Amino acid sequence: MPFYARLAKANPDPAQELVRKRTIAGLQRLRIALKAHFEAGQLGKPPSSSVRIATWNLREFGGTKSGGRGYETLCYIAEIIAHFDVVALQEVRGNLTALRELLGLLGTDWEHIATDVTDGDAGNGERMVFLFNRNKAQFTNIAGELTLPDGAKITASFGERVTLRDGLRLTLPQGTDLGSEFDARLKSKAGGKHALDRDLEIALPPGCNLALPDGCALAIVKNTEVQRVGTGRAKLAIPPSPIRGEAYRLRLPGGSIDDSFKQFARTPYLVSMQSGWLKINLCTVHIFFGDSEDPKLMEQRRSEIQALTDMMGGRARDDLKDDPKFPVLTALLGDFNIMNHDHPTMKALENSGFQVPDALKAIPGSNVEKDKAYDQIAFWEPARAREYVKVDITGAGVFDFFEHVYRNDEAQTYLPGETDRKYKDWRTYKMSDHLPMWVELRNDFSDEYLDASASAVVTD
Repeated sequence: MPFYARLAKANPDPAQELVRKRTIAGLQRLRIALKAHFEAGQLGKPPSSSVRIATWNLREFGGTKSGGRGYETLCYIAEIIAHFDVVALQEVRGNLTALRELLGLLGTDWEHIATDVTDGDAGNGERMVFLFNRNKAQFTNIAGELTLPDGAKITASFGERVTLRDGLRLTLPQGTDLGSEFDARLKSKAGGKHALDRDLEIALPPGCNLALPDGCALAIVKNTEVQRVGTGRAKLAIPPSPIRGEAYRLRLPGGSIDDSFKQFARTPYLVSMQSGWLKINLCTVHIFFGDSEDPKLMEQRRSEIQALTDMMGGRARDDLKDDPKFPVLTALLGDFNIMNHDHPTMKALENSGFQVPDALKAIPGSNVEKDKAYDQIAFWEPARAREYVKVDITGAGVFDFFEHVYRNDEAQTYLPGETDRKYKDWRTYKMSDHLPMWVELRNDFSDEYLDASASAVVTD
């Protein structure tokens, strides 16, 4: 259990004493509720030994909105985390003060592994973090941020985009005027001015031309068949204008292509852990969100998930080529921003061999309103035989902490005079707008190991 040293002594300040007693009462409610929650989440008879793995998007953890996380909030978060053995956290900010305070509450049995923050607007200054109780799980010294190889990078929502500068010019048909009024997302600026809050795309009429600057080149791609005319020399037949085809590329000056091919918006993070007999590669993610109403941005979200499952499924298959009984499980967990279980984003996750357990699919949603399937945990080919190890899920669920702390009926306690709507938003910056999702896996395969050992035969 966590160590709540500051709660032991009464506070002479009446206001602070009220907070102390409120925190104690909240923790007592949480402990009772968590015990009942995990008992209800058991899928049959509890195993003799298991490991409980969770994913939790802690909204802007380390940020300062709504005053950041104080001691009361951190106590509640620590109590919840302490009921798991391995926890993947998303949306941890660059400032690690809150994380250090959380670890202090959890005690010396807990360790963490964290990435650096992901740069760029899409990265949102976030880092990925794994917390684990070393009495139940051990880090096996393999970790890394995942990047996509050439040829597998994600196409941005706008497709290909060229910067019109340094000699690159767009010429419109004579008499064309693109100026007009358009639907647009705006943001206010100082002095009563406004600016676009999102790129605005205007369809171009037929007959437009792109003038190229000096320094461009026609590139003939590698492996194109040519005629050899001497050592290190080739003869090519270049087709007359217009030049087009798979063998040709137009090489522009540096900086001409604007972000058309991307890595993940927030870099996925993989660690290898062991709990008992169970060895598992865990990859946590926070997939690009964008705008659910924009088809192009939704496609970028789906593409990120697809690229991740393709890459991780390919790695798992490669491991099996080297060892057909490779005993290491592979799991993806985190905030996938999946809309619902029938959405294309979910189909992208359950691709390349990955499957979400039925017990998690039965949960309506992991957001506070419980109507979005944002968070998920998926295993690669869970039915596959792995020597003596298997994916044996013994429990699963999503825990709604707002039923026990920062409850609906406490709005005037925390934000007197404010509306319920503002309170409900405020409290998500204290706890989160996501609920922790978890699975429990059996980690004792002694019987299976002994059975396999007994059937071993002498080989040359």
